[in-house]
Amino acid sequence: MSTLKQIKLLVVLVLLTQSWHINAQKAKNKTKETAKSKSDFIKPDVRTWVLTDHFTLSDTVAVDTLSTGYQNYNPINQKSISSNYLGNYGSPYISNVFQDRDEYYGFMFYNTLLAYIPQPENLNFYNTKTPYINLTYHFGGPKRRSEEGIKTLFTQNINKYWNIGASYNLHSSIGQYEAQKAENQNFKFWTSYNGINYNLHIGFLYAKIKNYENGGVNLGNIPENEINFDTPEEIPVHFQDAINIVRSRKLFLNQSLGIVHISKINSDSIAYKIPVTTLFHSMNLEEGIRSYTIDNLPSYYSSKTSTPYYPNTYRDTLQTKDSTIHYSINNTFQIKFNEEANQFLKFGLRAYIENDVKFYNYQRAPEKQLQKKDYPYSNNNDTTLITSAIGGQIFKNLGNNFWWNAGAKLYFQGYRAGDSEITGHLNSSFRLFKDTAGFFANGGIYLQEPEFFKNYYFSNHRKWDNSFKKEKTIKIHGGFRIPTKRFELSGGTHLLNDYIYWNSTGTPTQSSDVLQVYYANINQHFIIFNRIHSHHQLTYQLSSNQVIIPLPDLCYYNSTYYENTLSKVLHFQIGFDFRFHTKYYAQLYDPASAQFISQNIEKIGNYPMADVFVNFLLKRARVYVKLDNISQDYSKQQFYNSIYYPANPSTIKFGVSWNFYD
Repeated sequence: MSTLKQIKLLVVLVLLTQSWHINAQKAKNKTKETAKSKSDFIKPDVRTWVLTDHFTLSDTVAVDTLSTGYQNYNPINQKSISSNYLGNYGSPYISNVFQDRDEYYGFMFYNTLLAYIPQPENLNFYNTKTPYINLTYHFGGPKRRSEEGIKTLFTQNINKYWNIGASYNLHSSIGQYEAQKAENQNFKFWTSYNGINYNLHIGFLYAKIKNYENGGVNLGNIPENEINFDTPEEIPVHFQDAINIVRSRKLFLNQSLGIVHISKINSDSIAYKIPVTTLFHSMNLEEGIRSYTIDNLPSYYSSKTSTPYYPNTYRDTLQTKDSTIHYSINNTFQIKFNEEANQFLKFGLRAYIENDVKFYNYQRAPEKQLQKKDYPYSNNNDTTLITSAIGGQIFKNLGNNFWWNAGAKLYFQGYRAGDSEITGHLNSSFRLFKDTAGFFANGGIYLQEPEFFKNYYFSNHRKWDNSFKKEKTIKIHGGFRIPTKRFELSGGTHLLNDYIYWNSTGTPTQSSDVLQVYYANINQHFIIFNRIHSHHQLTYQLSSNQVIIPLPDLCYYNSTYYENTLSKVLHFQIGFDFRFHTKYYAQLYDPASAQFISQNIEKIGNYPMADVFVNFLLKRARVYVKLDNISQDYSKQQFYNSIYYPANPSTIKFGVSWNFYD
């Protein structure tokens, strides 16, 4: 991070902290002067929720104030217990656990960066009795190869119905290896109004991710007995000035209106009204931009004897300037018959109609280019895709012992005509001896038209023109949990037909075979003597075709720590995190397409990745200090996060997060 940015961040921190201090002092003096009673004190109360079930249900989530797990601030570690990634914060990744993999339909360049791009369904809305501010700072050394991050969040209520807030997150990591710098920034603005009959949620989400793409370490022309470098930055890499930039802008609006009310009596014998029916409208506007540049191509292909990183150059032999733009507008209208107002059937119903318009601007192949005199944008294509769908759901979310839902969605017009989704979910709770236990299950049957860029794409180093069939997927998942014992056992399968994957040449290919992925998970949290915690997560999985879907057989994560409190105010945890996966042919990252592609040259895995950490919690402040990848110091073997991307050497990192409620 540049000195100028450091100064700016420091100024922001100082001003916010000083402003809080001055306001707190004024409040304190005013209290003394007016001799207010304790009854006038407003106790901090922050509630937060996300919108689920197609934005028709407000699902309460916990405010992030706990020290447990605070040292795992990297978003990809929060998404999955094991990932194949390039080693740097903000770099592309793909989960090693197949069930944890996400795919954003419509703009494939998001798929390897989804953990860093905020989405409307993950946007937190707030209701606060007092203003709420959070300041967070991270740092990792060494200084000249540092990793730094800052996050600010502010929210407050204008009145008891209306809240407004914003957050800004900037994280920059130079990287331990040459030309590896990553800069990740995102901004979120939200406001919500929750009245008696009318609710409104609005969010603006912005993200920009800039990654230098060095192509991995380049040891091909160095004899094995000469591979001896004092520092990681001395190791040669393929590229010095290749850059991938992904930018996302989203404007989200969701509003609802309750109609046809009935009266009910609560447990205190007080009458109140609830709507029998609620009408919803959701709108999502989006802009997505991706660019990939290499300024000086000839410098990387000057030797006729060396094998070029990209075998093909289709457009410009001097430089690479790939760019793609995606716009979309989605409108959904829903009607919901509320479960709590259905006194006879004891369940709820929801129906909706959806329209989605996607616009793409992308590069045109040279043989299809027009003359500039004929068309002002002769090197680019424009494509607009329109899709309409209808759907419905029947659900039971109320009750103490059994909850379920079932839904269906049919795309009846446009690009995705004929696509369908059938989904279901159930959950239960019952007494098991002296404990509470429960079964759960969910699944779905999906028929999906391939995303546009999987069928057609042209760039300087990658091109294809396909006519893929619809992908058919069946997902089944279920399990058993005992919350009082902190135990969960689950498993499931994915059945895939006409599955599209990225082959070793970096182009999408459709398999004609029926593929299966089976998995089993164990999650157990032990507490010994009320002081020693040991949290274990293990996944065993089996792929029917390791060429098309390469997966490690076993992925394991363990966090073990001792916790206690000093002087009744300082809570601390000291322990270690441990990650492991078995050896497998990990997919290779391709900067030109921003995808992970198949390879059968080299396996990675079978080595432990361990961190040692200390967490502190003092009133409203959380602090962590950790030694990252300490296991690398005790092994002669080089650890790899991904093919050709070595894991970072052991480094010290720390962070602090402070909450203010005044």
